[in-house]
Amino acid sequence: MAKLSDHFRRHELACHCCGQCNVSPRLIEALEELRGLLSDSPIHITSGCRCVSHNDAVGGVHYSRHTVGEAADIAVQGHDPVEVAMAAEKVTAIRNGGIGVYGSFTHIDVGYGDDRPARWQG
Repeated sequence: MAKLSDHFRRHELACHCCGQCNVSPRLIEALEELRGLLSDSPIHITSGCRCVSHNDAVGGVHYSRHTVGEAADIAVQGHDPVEVAMAAEKVTAIRNGGIGVYGSFTHIDVGYGDDRPARWQG
C-alpha cells in the first residue's frame, strides 16, 4: 500500500470501482494541513478519485474535481461536517477551491485556485 504522505495511503483515495488514483499532490498537502488544524484527528476519505463512470454512477457533477484527483469527501473523527468546513477555510488551497457541507461528510477540493471559490450545503 503506497504512502502518499504521513497519514494518507493510495488505496484510501483510489476510485472505488477501478482503482484509478491520479490524486493531486496539492490535495494531499491540503489534507495534511487540515488534519493538523483538527487536533491531528484521523481523516476518513469517503470518496477520493473517481473515474468518469463512477462519478456518473454516484451522481457527481460533469466537471467534478474528483475526476481529476483534486477533491475528497471526508469525515473526521470527533468533528461534525460544519466544524471540518470551518477548519478547511483556513487551508489556502481549499479556501480557494470548494467546500461542501453534507449530513455526514464534508467535500473539499483544491481545483480552482482563482477567485471562484465554491461553497454549498448538500
